[in-house]
Amino acid sequence: MEPNQKVLNRYLNRVCAEVKAKGMHDEIREELSGHFADLMMERQQQGASEEEAQQYAIAQLGDPQAIGRDLHQIHKPRIPWSLLAGVILLSVVSLLGMAAVEAGFGDYYKFPDALMLRQSVYIVLGIAVMAIMYFINFKQLQRASGWIYGGALLLIAVVMWFNPNMINGTRRYAFILGFRFDLIGYSPYLFIVGLAGLLKRPGVQNASGSRIRNWKEVGLLLLPAAIYLVIPSFAELVVYLAVALPLYVWITRRWGRAVVVAASCVSGLALYVWSETYLRDRFNRYLFINDAENGVGFLNRMIHSTLTSAGWGGQGIVELAEDKRLPYPYTDFFPVYLVQSFGWAGGLLLLVLVCWFVLRMLYSARTVSDTYGRALILALALMLSIRLIYGLTILTGRMPLISIPFPFLSYGQHVFIEFAALGLLMGVYRRKDMLPAGQAPSSL
Repeated sequence: MEPNQKVLNRYLNRVCAEVKAKGMHDEIREELSGHFADLMMERQQQGASEEEAQQYAIAQLGDPQAIGRDLHQIHKPRIPWSLLAGVILLSVVSLLGMAAVEAGFGDYYKFPDALMLRQSVYIVLGIAVMAIMYFINFKQLQRASGWIYGGALLLIAVVMWFNPNMINGTRRYAFILGFRFDLIGYSPYLFIVGLAGLLKRPGVQNASGSRIRNWKEVGLLLLPAAIYLVIPSFAELVVYLAVALPLYVWITRRWGRAVVVAASCVSGLALYVWSETYLRDRFNRYLFINDAENGVGFLNRMIHSTLTSAGWGGQGIVELAEDKRLPYPYTDFFPVYLVQSFGWAGGLLLLVLVCWFVLRMLYSARTVSDTYGRALILALALMLSIRLIYGLTILTGRMPLISIPFPFLSYGQHVFIEFAALGLLMGVYRRKDMLPAGQAPSSL
């Protein structure tokens, strides 16, 4: 090793010792080495010897510990305080809503006991899961994207064919440690995380022949949709396509093919709805709610009646009369019940909170330079945002009730996967300054 290289390495080691983001060490070394070489060349052109030029270059670079501390401040982990504050506020609203349901319905036998206490347990456990996901290195997930995607396929197969628990005519639920998990409902998150990694992996992008590569990408995109169609699972099908199609366009930049795929999916979905009598009937009732005396039309008219009578102040947290009790106010009708109890003033605050939270999630993708990290944030933000926005559209009285939980707000163990998704999203943001831009890990 040349003498000047030994001196430079000792200097770089002292700089990097102050920088905790190890992923940035190579880039820091490369940049400082370039400055060192330029300074030496400049001094030597002025007639200095190699040793003098070396001493000059080191002196000009500055104190290594001071530079290291400055670089550490630049590349240290970032805490997404706005997202953390948003999820805490949503959790508070959830608990307040559960308390209102308990007060408004008393000991109604169709409801789980101690709604607020149970939801508190779910939220605390969800926050614990979020903390675990927050510290996971998302670059490792890209390496494991094939396993995640395949694991989602295996999960669905096991649940649908080997699950002994039949609940409400379906096997989509499984009991784990005393909790009931909707594994089919969780699977879109796994598919989306796996898809984001697979579409960014060199193994897919550099496949021999553009046609093979394109077929692989389209196949990875449409396989989960086909599975949800076969199960059938209409809610997961809609949510998955609403996230996967924009993600596919953003990653591949193939707008023409994306339009064809999207048109095919929409056409296929329309044909599926039209071929199923009960879905066609429900769709017609949502379009013409005043023509139906019972069923879906009745529920939508009930939503309309509840919201128009709520006023700005609402009816408060009191026990409601029998004719004013909404069905499932702690799940499907939770946003409607919040307006009923706290009025349109409370509903407007909820609207502002949800919209602000959605915008903060989407904005966080712009601050991340790593291409896979940005794709992952976009996927998770879209997954949560679509569900949040759907929860608000229930207030229009025109949206089909297709069993999409209101993230972080409505009652149930679904908050586990939502907190996990948000934790992973925040974990990507945490490392946004700790990794070189566009760094891509090796494929499996």
